[in-house]
Amino acid sequence: MKNLLSLTAAAVLLTAACSAPKLSSYAAKTDLKSKAKYDFNRSKINESGRGFAVDMTALGKMPKRIALVSFYIDDPGITKVSGTNSTGKTYNTTNTGSANGKIFANDFSSKSIETLKATFKTYGIDVLTPNEFLTDDDKKQAYNDFVVKHTTGNKIGEKFTKWVKKVGNLGTTIEMDEAADGYKLVKINKSEISDDKKKSVAIQNLNGSIDGQMIESVGYDLCKSLEVDAVMIVFNNQLADTKWARTRYWLSAVNMHILGPNPTPLKEGKKDNNLYSKGLFYCGVRIPFKKGLAINPKIKDEVKKTENDKLNYVAYNNMIAGCANKIGSYLQKELDKGKK
Repeated sequence: MKNLLSLTAAAVLLTAACSAPKLSSYAAKTDLKSKAKYDFNRSKINESGRGFAVDMTALGKMPKRIALVSFYIDDPGITKVSGTNSTGKTYNTTNTGSANGKIFANDFSSKSIETLKATFKTYGIDVLTPNEFLTDDDKKQAYNDFVVKHTTGNKIGEKFTKWVKKVGNLGTTIEMDEAADGYKLVKINKSEISDDKKKSVAIQNLNGSIDGQMIESVGYDLCKSLEVDAVMIVFNNQLADTKWARTRYWLSAVNMHILGPNPTPLKEGKKDNNLYSKGLFYCGVRIPFKKGLAINPKIKDEVKKTENDKLNYVAYNNMIAGCANKIGSYLQKELDKGKK
């Protein structure tokens, strides 16, 4: 990490000066907290515990031990249409591909975990990796067997979105999700729609989410089985397309979410309904990019290409720190409100 950060300012400015947006240009941007936007249902629980987001006053403390249960790459795919109705249309679909998705997930996770842990540590939070929270056979089995649940309404919405995409793509399947080695794919984001020209995705995805079963299964069931205070999911939205005579990859958004148990149990005699969940959003953020950032831009010089790769990881660490600081400061601020 120290070697990466010691790269010269001139090298950073060189990558930033190019017209096409590049991931490496963010190596010079060390404070990205303001760029991280809230992306979760912020409807806090009331006195009866009904709602979708935790009230830090009710929780009464910062979640001390948070399990990083998933780190994955999500690529909704790009479909390009050429031709006309009279001449016949051709559909060309591309995505990162499972093998490449795994490579990206492994690289980004391994090179950013120290920053993730160190940033949350400043808020009194310990982020645990699988080798740290899977401490016995019961936890390992619970983790490996875990399946994200979804409410009926959310399933219908997902099916409709996929149907629309399928019709537009002439029946092709282009979504790709791959988790880093050692992590389970705990997919929480809804189907994304990509912009093939901007290489971007929507500014928000889980804002206003009322998928109660997803929130409860991840925030309560998984959390309790692992015996931690909360769970964390990190995922990148990426896109792939052919440009400059080869496949190029773009980072479209960086996402970080924390979910955990509801601190307010249902009163005795009351029954669960669709307004009460044992699990809740604690916080969630997304750093979206108006135009996707090129991960492997066209660079002919091998030395500069190697330098660009190093700057990519400096840039990504800045993004992870920005997301972590946004979440940590939010939780601390909300907790402090209850102490006044």
